Amino acid sequence: MGYVEQHLLPGEQIKHRAHLHKIIYVPPVLFAVVAAAGATFAFIRDVPAVGAILLVVAAIPLLWVTIEYRSSEFAVTDKRVIAKVGWIQRRTLETMLGKVEGIGVDQTVTGRLLGFGTITVTGTGGTKEQFANIASPLEFRRQVQAQISAGDEARSALAPGVAPGADPNPREERDCPYCAERILVRAKVCKHCGRDVEPLVKE
Repeated sequence: MGYVEQHLLPGEQIKHRAHLHKIIYVPPVLFAVVAAAGATFAFIRDVPAVGAILLVVAAIPLLWVTIEYRSSEFAVTDKRVIAKVGWIQRRTLETMLGKVEGIGVDQTVTGRLLGFGTITVTGTGGTKEQFANIASPLEFRRQVQAQISAGDEARSALAPGVAPGADPNPREERDCPYCAERILVRAKVCKHCGRDVEPLVKE
């Protein structure tokens, strides 16, 4: 069971999953090819110790990037955006959809051609979290926006006549007849001057 499944809230459902793009394998593979060529030359020159060391050196970056690929998880649920990268040293993001102000996507020319890029999750208060080399980042953004829209429509259905994203129970206020400060229309006592007032809306 992965990180996402272990940290789901009661009744929460996964709507979309994303993963790192395999472009992250390119640098370690190229390094491994060079190291393997050096190891082959060392064996031919009858220097087996050097060849063995070069093979180990070639394998380490491949092992490291494989762990990174398999330990990174990205998901969109009907309630949150969840991201987790790293194995020993983790970096996680678990943001409620209502707290997401935007999902930015940054792609280079190569990224657009191969289908990977960097996503930036902007939360309320201007907090930003970036995750690089995500496969199909535009689809990830679309899924987040779709779930936010679905949540707004569900809340609107529960409160007919209320625009999506608006407060279904807005605070209705009026002026206190004694001190002129703003108080609720249902208030029976002014919180500013302490005088009894007649509520405009009967309970």
